[in-house]
Amino acid sequence: MPPATMAPDLRRLSKRELYARYADLQQRAHACYEEGIAFDQASAKAAPLITQADAVATEIVRRARRTARWSRALAYAAAAVAVALIVWRAVAQS
Repeated sequence: MPPATMAPDLRRLSKRELYARYADLQQRAHACYEEGIAFDQASAKAAPLITQADAVATEIVRRARRTARWSRALAYAAAAVAVALIVWRAVAQS
């Protein structure tokens, strides 16, 4: 499957499917070099697989960054609520 047609559907795949696709592409690319053909031929044969794997890896990283941003925002919100409760408790006691 060419990378141009593969990229849009990557966002619809689950995390498990993404990792499975990445592992499959990596295994198929490595197999190209183990066929006993010349390195240049193996590189040419593996190039589309490597390009597809790069697209999958980019999607994995995009999701990881999005999750990190969400987690950081959640941590800041929890800290703000904790500080507000501490201040409220201190004011209520005085």
